[in-house]
Amino acid sequence: MRKIPSVKASALRGAVNRILRDYTWRISLNWLRYSPSFYTKDIQLKSSFIKSNKFINIKLKQNIQIFLTGKRSLSNNLKAGRAKLLREDKDKGKQINPLWVTGFTDAEGCFSIIIEIRTPLKWKVRTSFEINLHEKDIDILYKIQSFFSVGSIYTRPSKKIVVYRVSNVTELNEVIIPHFSKYPLISNKNIDFFLWSKVIKLVLNKEHLKWPGFLTVLSFYASINRGVSKKVLTHFPDIKPFDRPVFKLPDNLDPHWVSGFVGGDGGFSVYVKEANPSFISPCDSDLLRERMSQGKKRLSYRFYITQHCKDLDLMYLFCKFFNCGVVNVRSNSATPRCDFIVQDANSLLTKIIPHFDSYPMLNLKQKDFLCFKESMALIKLNQHLTKQGLEQIKNLSLEMNSNRLKSN
Repeated sequence: MRKIPSVKASALRGAVNRILRDYTWRISLNWLRYSPSFYTKDIQLKSSFIKSNKFINIKLKQNIQIFLTGKRSLSNNLKAGRAKLLREDKDKGKQINPLWVTGFTDAEGCFSIIIEIRTPLKWKVRTSFEINLHEKDIDILYKIQSFFSVGSIYTRPSKKIVVYRVSNVTELNEVIIPHFSKYPLISNKNIDFFLWSKVIKLVLNKEHLKWPGFLTVLSFYASINRGVSKKVLTHFPDIKPFDRPVFKLPDNLDPHWVSGFVGGDGGFSVYVKEANPSFISPCDSDLLRERMSQGKKRLSYRFYITQHCKDLDLMYLFCKFFNCGVVNVRSNSATPRCDFIVQDANSLLTKIIPHFDSYPMLNLKQKDFLCFKESMALIKLNQHLTKQGLEQIKNLSLEMNSNRLKSN
């Protein structure tokens, strides 16, 4: 995890000045000890004497210059290192396609409204744009921060989470809203963004400080994300949610958006199942036993995207975009879920893998894809039918998904 060095110039200058004052005092006192202006009871240093004495002046300047050279070198090196890292992140941020950012936000972003209520007549509205990820995925947050040039990154070590957050209302209005207006979200999160942006305008104009404006904020707040919290509902039980508008899906998906979205809500998996010895006869030859225990049926691989059923139509758009795969609606899930799934080896090799070669995911999931790609290459060469090849695929699968996050 990369840390950007920082130097507080004011603190450094203060420390240097204190040292120099003491240093100057000692030198001056040593030279003036024999001068007519020195008094044992009340030490008085006359600047005129120092200025008139060229030798003292030269020695002071020489010693101060020697002292400062080291400090300036340290300060300049740290500042240069920090500036270099910031430039690198800024350059990487500029390289991100705007539609990739939109796709990733469709999967992982959150347009947040928090209502803090102390009494029914005293409230506070907090708004923010956030992306929460596992701490190992912090690099992509630095890139997104550089892309927008606003916001901060926070860590939650106890939960192993990192957060990119923009909470300044002016920055939300001038940077975040214009981006998603120009490069619109596609999932149902676009509705959340639309209602959230209305609240930003109300807060910017300070209308939320008046009772009618605050009630309007509550209506928008009740219609996005998870709705009204229990605490807010206790104080305002008669909140009327704003009607959620309906947005039309595009005819097809942009490849950059797809890679960004999959970077958040997609996945690649390879499972190697242990052979069931009950299906193998003791009379079978050793070669046959090896082939049967490592056969194709004992290997499972797929590419998938999972969403809430309210985005079911979006799942069918993935079928159209990749020209393969199926959509499955889960019937046994407490939360209505649907999946876009590709399990056919030929489709994975000829359609899915080439797409992510051309339009890579920029976060940690790209490493999962590379392991998946290597596994599929072995399967294509029938190496999964050998003990060595199957073991290699199994090791690759142990480096993917949650296993990658658990490893040090």
